[in-house]
Amino acid sequence: MSNNKFVYSTLLTSIVFLSVPVFQVACRSHTSTSTQISDASITTSVKTKLIDSSKVKAGDIDVNTEEGTVYLVGRVGTAAERTEAERLAWTCDGVRKVVNDIKVGGTG
Repeated sequence: MSNNKFVYSTLLTSIVFLSVPVFQVACRSHTSTSTQISDASITTSVKTKLIDSSKVKAGDIDVNTEEGTVYLVGRVGTAAERTEAERLAWTCDGVRKVVNDIKVGGTG
């Protein structure tokens, strides 16, 4: 009987130690998925605010979010539009940083 307890104990210990890396990977992928959902939500929120704004031509601005950092890219007619787009991005929940690469003026 003592030998069976040893085998059972060894097997149980092995299962526990082998489960830890699997659990850690599952937790990491869950966090990554949460970040992606949050980033998508932030992007949607920023785009909505830009579209609703009468001060910004939203169709000329691309919005992307990575780990809470909002990237604004495009071209607008005035510096005021550029500033307003950035201000609106900052008003959205979850935004950690805004990178404003919006150009002002005509093409080129």
